[in-house]
Amino acid sequence: MTVVIDIKHLNKKFGDHEVLKDVNFQVRKGEVVTLIGASGSGKSTLLRCINLLEIPTGGEIFFNGENILDDGHNREKYRTHLGMVFQQFNLFNNLDVLGNCIVGQV
Repeated sequence: MTVVIDIKHLNKKFGDHEVLKDVNFQVRKGEVVTLIGASGSGKSTLLRCINLLEIPTGGEIFFNGENILDDGHNREKYRTHLGMVFQQFNLFNNLDVLGNCIVGQV
């Protein structure tokens, strides 16, 4: 099966606090993947790095074979292929449903 997402040696630090350390995994087309872990283990940070709401400290994120962290990569176009449901439903009251759905892609 085709690899859609390929995470290689992903790291994320907030100051001296290392949240993600050398994370590696692949997601193939048609797979369903679940992240399970204790509160504070880095699940949300990992997802935020994959959708570029956080920029990783190190490592690579490939989407359909292209490293989305490379300079010049069209991050807005990349985000049109992703979706994320946040733990906290912080909706913008001034936006309609569609506006709230696409705000993360802008």
